Amino acid sequence: MSGNPRAGARGAGFTLIEAMVVIAIISVLAAIAVPVYERYTAVARAQDVAEDFHAAISAVADAMSGAQAGQATLIALGNTQGVPAAAPASGSGVPVLSDRLMDPAAFATTGGASPINFAYIGSSGTTFTVPAYCGEVDVVGEGPKAPATATGAWINPGITRSVYLSVGVGRTCGNDAPLGQDIINAIVANGSSAPLPVADSTGHTVSPCLSGVTACYAEVGSNGSITP
Repeated sequence: MSGNPRAGARGAGFTLIEAMVVIAIISVLAAIAVPVYERYTAVARAQDVAEDFHAAISAVADAMSGAQAGQATLIALGNTQGVPAAAPASGSGVPVLSDRLMDPAAFATTGGASPINFAYIGSSGTTFTVPAYCGEVDVVGEGPKAPATATGAWINPGITRSVYLSVGVGRTCGNDAPLGQDIINAIVANGSSAPLPVADSTGHTVSPCLSGVTACYAEVGSNGSITP
């Protein structure tokens, strides 16, 4: 009962060497875990972009079928990156592809991203566009027909031409090159684009989705055919 209390106190704690060993083990585990987690989140973002692109292709194909039955469809609004989305114009309805969904990979854009980055940008025209942001999906369709007025990508009754889709990948993701390649891999893996040039039913060539490009492409014909 009259032993040295200091000896008991030393026995109940950790020595400096023991504490250093514990810290070293934690550091090693963190060094392993952090890159694994970063790789996991990058792959997850790439898959999100690929799913957005695939959803756009499916939405266009469905709208093409609806157009044959006389239905007009607003696929994607003509939002401006960095500018808050406005409500669709009266009589235009709600776009099939949400105008509130944010681009999951915009932060990786060469030169930096805007504070607000939409996943889908719609426009009218007769050719592909090159997205400005990593992960941005562009849909190029027709313009509105009265009484609708909302700008964006429309598919109207009687459409006779293709709708063009593209997504920012690869070099567009210059702030995160591995993510840019991950997006390419995910898009090719789910069949939304091809690693080689593909010709559509009218002989138009859709560019390949491969390492080094800035965008991957797909085309939906007026008869609902999808390339690739």
